[in-house]
Amino acid sequence: MPIVSFYRKWIGRYIFRKLNIAIGTALLLVFLLLGMAIYNNFYSILEKKEIEMLSIRTEKLKIQLVDMIERFQYDTLSIYQGMGSNMQTSVSEMFLPGNIPTDMEDREAITQQNYIKNVLTHMLSRNPYTSAVLLYRLQDGLLFIESQQQKYRINEAFALQPFFETFPKAYQHPYFGSSDELLTPAEHILYIANPIYNPLRIRPEDVYGYQLAVLNTGVITNEFDSQNSDYRLIIKQRNNLLLDSKPNEPFDLSTSTDLVSRITIDKNHLEIIGISSKSNIESKLANTMIRIFITLGISWLVCIMMIHIIQRLIVGRFNQMSKHFKKVQRNPFTTLMPVNGDDEISDLIMRFNRMTEELQNHINQVYVAEIRKRDAEFIALKTQIHPHFLYNTLESLRMQAVISEQPFLAEKIYHLGLLYRWMLQPTDDLISVQEELAHTNYYLELLMLGKSNRIELRVISELNLENCFMLKFTLQPVIENAIQHGRLEQYDEPIISIEIKKETSLLTIEICNNGQRITAEDYSRLQELLQTPNTFPDQHLGLKNIHERIKHYYGNEYGLSLPEMQQDTELFRLIMIFPHKR
Repeated sequence: MPIVSFYRKWIGRYIFRKLNIAIGTALLLVFLLLGMAIYNNFYSILEKKEIEMLSIRTEKLKIQLVDMIERFQYDTLSIYQGMGSNMQTSVSEMFLPGNIPTDMEDREAITQQNYIKNVLTHMLSRNPYTSAVLLYRLQDGLLFIESQQQKYRINEAFALQPFFETFPKAYQHPYFGSSDELLTPAEHILYIANPIYNPLRIRPEDVYGYQLAVLNTGVITNEFDSQNSDYRLIIKQRNNLLLDSKPNEPFDLSTSTDLVSRITIDKNHLEIIGISSKSNIESKLANTMIRIFITLGISWLVCIMMIHIIQRLIVGRFNQMSKHFKKVQRNPFTTLMPVNGDDEISDLIMRFNRMTEELQNHINQVYVAEIRKRDAEFIALKTQIHPHFLYNTLESLRMQAVISEQPFLAEKIYHLGLLYRWMLQPTDDLISVQEELAHTNYYLELLMLGKSNRIELRVISELNLENCFMLKFTLQPVIENAIQHGRLEQYDEPIISIEIKKETSLLTIEICNNGQRITAEDYSRLQELLQTPNTFPDQHLGLKNIHERIKHYYGNEYGLSLPEMQQDTELFRLIMIFPHKR
């Protein structure tokens, strides 16, 4: 996989790169957690502040509504009082059945209309939150209206009488309501209404008309949300929706997660609900958090760069140490590494220099001792018979045997020369199995000279032994060990059988003899000896040396092996394991 190969090539071998990645990841997580903590903290502060502001706006609106109600009640009192010296009656008396003109073109009717218009104009001037003031007379169904800058008119298609008949006739007033079709231009209006009674005998069922004040909902909502679209105002009376600043947007107060402030006017059963969207907080926080995360990101990059610079300084010193180690590996007498500073790396360099000095001293001692030993060996070698002299002597003896017509003796002297020359010549360690068997036969023939009970060597194999290879001089010691410990010369018809075969990628040589049986205890001891490293036994030292030679040359999976012993009378068997190479 590309990722795995990239990791192995650029990261796997470098501990400081792994450390950089680990520290960078840890710092990134820390900065992310820090950013999230700052975000949550800022969000909590802004949310708390937003709730306080929302409560202040809602409380302010409550005060304004209470003021509107009080102004409306004050205007109601003016209906029952005269407004000028020309009129001897109040507006309320003009709504009584006996005081209603039958002809609207009559002078008295015109005077009443002008008077009522004057009263309505005064009401508008005293209440800035009122868009229009209406008086409705039940007797003749006449509606009087005055609005700011003559903005509103009565919707002629609107059924006035059924509308006013729905008003409650009780002492619990003023009444609040809303309508979408009462006035033109058509819009949703919020109004306050009061019944008009006979001041001389007030009964709930004796209602002669109604006074309405249409509240300026635009001014109310603007006072609440200050043109901020993230705020929402809802006014209810006894769970009846009177005003919603966002009527086209669905809203469920029970499931909403937005901020809510609720205040009630108990006297009038009004509930004012102020709502602020959490998106308002998030929008305020967004720019701040972007700056915070940019600052944290820059801080993270600066930290990574500082760590990288510091580690490069450390890695540079380690690289110098590594180069110096390689120099010492090639030449132990390399000049000592200079020590700079007083830190852990300096202490490591100082200890390595000390170790190098001790190694140099040790090499000097061993080298001098080895030179002296080699000098002694050279002197001793000079006193020995020169090998060529021995070869020439053996060849002369062989020729004398030929001349004396003793071919058997000549052949044995020839084999002895071959064996001696083969053992001493500096050839490769690997030879063919055929060559090893040949020189083992020479050794066995020379060993059997002058003996009547000759040992037979049988080789069983279907392989081409010229193409099978083994370590030089490993078979002959095993044969010698079999003759010695098996006491073959004491048995009739002694045989050493050698079976050579290939098993998968292995070359196995199984050696078996019909000599003295081995006990189970000695068999287990020999198995333990072969399996235990770094042991130097008093017995079977030759087998142990051969086993260690093969393991050292090929690997731990090769060497000598003993098969599981089935019974005490079983013939002794030994297996040599080599890799099969062609």
